[in-house]
Amino acid sequence: MEQIEISSAICMIRSSPVLEKIVFLMCDNEKLPVQQTSSNFFDSKDYSDLKLDHLETLEMKMFSNLPLEMAFVKLIMAQSPVLKKVRIELSDNVSVDEELKMLKDMLLLPFPRASPSAKLIFVLP
Repeated sequence: MEQIEISSAICMIRSSPVLEKIVFLMCDNEKLPVQQTSSNFFDSKDYSDLKLDHLETLEMKMFSNLPLEMAFVKLIMAQSPVLKKVRIELSDNVSVDEELKMLKDMLLLPFPRASPSAKLIFVLP
C-alpha cells in the first residue's frame, strides 16, 4: 500500500460517510521495495474531518504489517466511534517475528481508539 493508494481510499471514505463495513484487499508487493513514508503522513489533525460514525466492521485481507498499512488501520480505528470488529487477515509472507511485533503494536502499545470495545481478530494464513 502506497501513499497515493491511501489518499485515494481516504477520499472514497470521506465521500461515503455512512459506511458500516469496509473491506480492503491489500496488494502483495513483497517483490517491490518498501517506500518510505513521511512520519507525519497520518497526523491526526489532518484527518479530523474524517468521520466514520457508522463504521462497525473493518476487514484487512493480505495484511503485510507494513508501516503504512499499520498507520492506516490505526487511523480508521481512531475515527470510528461505533466500531465493533477489526479483522486482520495476515499475508502468508508475514514472518513469525513480524506477527509478534504486530500483535505487540496493536494490543500492548497505546494508540487512540474511538471505540475501546472494538474486537481485534487476527487470522493467520
